[in-house]
Amino acid sequence: MALMLLVLVPLAAGFICWPVRNRALLERVNLLAFGIVAALSVWLGAEVLERETVEVFGGFLRVDALSALVIGLTAFVALACGIYAVGFLREEERIGKIGPRLTHPYYVLTPIFVSAMLAVPLVNNLGLLWVAIESTTLASVLLVRFYNQKSSLEAAWKYIIIGSAGIALALFGTVLTYFSAAQVIGEHAENGFNWSVLMQVADRCQPAAMRLAFVLVLVGYGTKAGLAPMHTWKPDAYAEAPLPSAALLGAAFINCALYGIMRFSALAAK
Repeated sequence: MALMLLVLVPLAAGFICWPVRNRALLERVNLLAFGIVAALSVWLGAEVLERETVEVFGGFLRVDALSALVIGLTAFVALACGIYAVGFLREEERIGKIGPRLTHPYYVLTPIFVSAMLAVPLVNNLGLLWVAIESTTLASVLLVRFYNQKSSLEAAWKYIIIGSAGIALALFGTVLTYFSAAQVIGEHAENGFNWSVLMQVADRCQPAAMRLAFVLVLVGYGTKAGLAPMHTWKPDAYAEAPLPSAALLGAAFINCALYGIMRFSALAAK
């Protein structure tokens, strides 16, 4: 249940904030959600240290040491950015750079963005991993265009176009990974897209197809991570997003893309 709460708590906070217009209440809901997520990440880290892996729903959600590390980093960056955002947005509003109508979307979108990032290291299924990483893009692009200026819209457009090209390549790599393992999955076919299952048979998969899949994933998720030369969206996105959102993009979102690359790298190295 705790694994589900890591995703559901910030997601629920975003939907709770949707009809709310009181700034103080928006701030408290966000901070409470991020505080709960940080506490859950500490508990999860202790469980992983004791048991090595934590699984629920028959392995649908699975956490090992790498997953716990990414979850912990994401949770505490989200909490730190949530605390900083209170003063930052109040100051932006005081100097007239934004109005109350812009503050509200920030407090709705940010916990949804955090929820999507937390789903990435939790899901065991590589197809759902792709969906989770794509969801982070859809949530964060609206934060990039937060100020509604021409430069913000241009940065968001560049971010979504380059990111979409990358995520398409990652999808091809994900499908090719399943193809390379299809003949050896056997009795595990119902869970054949789970990373934990694929690791057991990776040494018997078609090596050429698996390596090509990794190349596609490296380029695809590398675009999300901003690896050169697919990094051209980063300067504009970081400059135009509000400072707490830019910190989330740089310190948490990139980790999710790198996490995906590392999972596929382990399969290709078998």
